[in-house]
Amino acid sequence: MKLPINYNNTHWRKRKEAREKYIMLQEGKCYYCGAPLESPASDKVLDKKVTLSLFPKGFFNYPIHLHHNHKTGRTIGAVHCHCNAVLWEYEGK
Repeated sequence: MKLPINYNNTHWRKRKEAREKYIMLQEGKCYYCGAPLESPASDKVLDKKVTLSLFPKGFFNYPIHLHHNHKTGRTIGAVHCHCNAVLWEYEGK
């Protein structure tokens, strides 16, 4: 699979494949905070409180997300769920 992909028009199975490839390319570390994806996000990220009501139902059900640009749909990397929420709420990404 060639990365990046367009998140918006890609079936969830291909998104999963892309997420797994990013994890491999990132050597198992979060694109945003750099902590291992098998463990919680870094303290600098976890210290930022997120407003749960801003996020869709089920957003926090999966520990690793495929981060993407919301304007272009292009994928960026694999991130912790909390990192994705911080990127969205605090940085508009």
